[in-house]
Amino acid sequence: MQNVPPQVQAMLGQLESYQQQLQLVVQQKQKIQADLNDAKKALEEIESLPDDAIVYKTVGTLIVRTEKAKAVEELKDKIETLEVRLSALERQEKKLNEKLKELTSQIQASLRPPVAG
Repeated sequence: MQNVPPQVQAMLGQLESYQQQLQLVVQQKQKIQADLNDAKKALEEIESLPDDAIVYKTVGTLIVRTEKAKAVEELKDKIETLEVRLSALERQEKKLNEKLKELTSQIQASLRPPVAG
């Protein structure tokens, strides 16, 4: 790394930072996607029950009885929130990928020997 110009070293540091950010975004996205899938499965199950079915939900460490309609409404709200968060993370992931691509090109261009003309 001794022969690498300081500006390229700075770009490499930025590249590493973007890669770490991207890794975190991807992990968050995977968790949100899993939570979203779980919520959709739960909603599907609850909607298939008769309207007078006894439904329970977890609240912290407790399990409490609730009405089917209320449980359906809460799950729909949760799904909507998760979808918004997932969309935001997807946009963030796309921007980071673009920055990484651009920065990688800049680094490669900086390390190329000048063309003798």
